[in-house]
Amino acid sequence: MAVELVVDKQNPGTDEHTWLSASQLSGLTRLREMRPRRLVVVAPHPDDEVLGFGGLLQNMTRAGVEPVLIAVTDGEASHPSERTSGQDLAATRAIETQVALTRLGCGSARVERLGFADGSVADRCHDLTDRLRGLLEPDDLCVAPWRRDGHPDHDATGLAAASAARSTRTPILEYLVWAWHWATPASADVPWYRCSRLELERRQVARKRWATHAFTTQIRPLGPNQDERPLLPDSVLRRFWRPFEVFIEAER
Repeated sequence: MAVELVVDKQNPGTDEHTWLSASQLSGLTRLREMRPRRLVVVAPHPDDEVLGFGGLLQNMTRAGVEPVLIAVTDGEASHPSERTSGQDLAATRAIETQVALTRLGCGSARVERLGFADGSVADRCHDLTDRLRGLLEPDDLCVAPWRRDGHPDHDATGLAAASAARSTRTPILEYLVWAWHWATPASADVPWYRCSRLELERRQVARKRWATHAFTTQIRPLGPNQDERPLLPDSVLRRFWRPFEVFIEAER
């Protein structure tokens, strides 16, 4: 499902108060405890891994699980109208990711950069599936975007990860990013019956919030027009500063 992902005064998305007061979230069961050998994180763009499950990353790292970040794209197309080269933006976003991981206490995570073109992952979904299949092992836990999150890169990445996990017999959890924007608690598109939640400690929430602020290219205007609205304003970020995270248990 591709949706128009616009964040502005006319398209604010579902507000966080609506989500926090929804029985669909408060009634979710707790995420089952898992102790994989590695946590293999699949992120279509820099920042998705922190927004979607920065709390789980902290939990797993603290428990001694090795984190491996698979950066599908470098996020070089996030500001197509700005007078900055894709190479410079890609390098900046890679640095932001490392700062964010360090703030989470996961600075030692191994990062595999696949170099797929930002905005065109769907064109190489089969290639991505093959790459992920070669990186996953049965005793890993793969965490990837929900395959119906709404952004073409997220959806393609989620489909590829699900296919690779299925063929390698790797457990997988899916996380939501843009679905929090376009969906509502009443949305039949979201499989709430397969969702569970991970409760976070106050310290974990604080560290996650601190980590999100590492992505300055996304949370502040970029370029000469400082009046431009950031890609991720606080109204969006609040959805990821909750004292819990939601995951979808993928159908196998």
